[in-house]
Amino acid sequence: KAVVSTQSTGKEELKPHVEKADVVMSCLGFALAWSEPVPYFRKIAMNISEAMKELGKRRVIFMHSWYTKPESWAHASFIMRNVFLRLVIGQVLAGMRLSEQFLETTDHLDYTCVLPAGLTNEPVTDKPFSTNDTESIVPDCPSRISRADVARYMLDVIDDEGSFRKVRAIGVGEAE
Repeated sequence: KAVVSTQSTGKEELKPHVEKADVVMSCLGFALAWSEPVPYFRKIAMNISEAMKELGKRRVIFMHSWYTKPESWAHASFIMRNVFLRLVIGQVLAGMRLSEQFLETTDHLDYTCVLPAGLTNEPVTDKPFSTNDTESIVPDCPSRISRADVARYMLDVIDDEGSFRKVRAIGVGEAE
């Protein structure tokens, strides 16, 4: 199977890539915003959704982040909650959440939104994953995970029907 990387975000730009794909994976990030949710996550999810619907494709996996649901912020430390989450990345997380809410309204996609903890550049591990489908964090896991382990998880769930139509927080390792 081939992997294609694209910076395309419009529906028509995406269609040639989606047409050749068995699964679409989106790991996009955007600049911070201060006054409103970052709109691009939802817009791209909508464009991917429309392209996939037109082409009869179903499987899509998005990488977002822990804490997309504001109620999960209660699990964060005071500084993390009131400085980093609220002031630094809050609007990015809100944009991701809008995308998740959009995906929950679709009936033609087998989506998974993977919500990893803070990303590191450490190598892949063989540690087992812990998941949480009800909160946007995994409370008993370390708050850091390697990008390589996130990729490992995303590849592991491509054909896992138990992960279809889920917004799933992931973590690895022992409780902190």
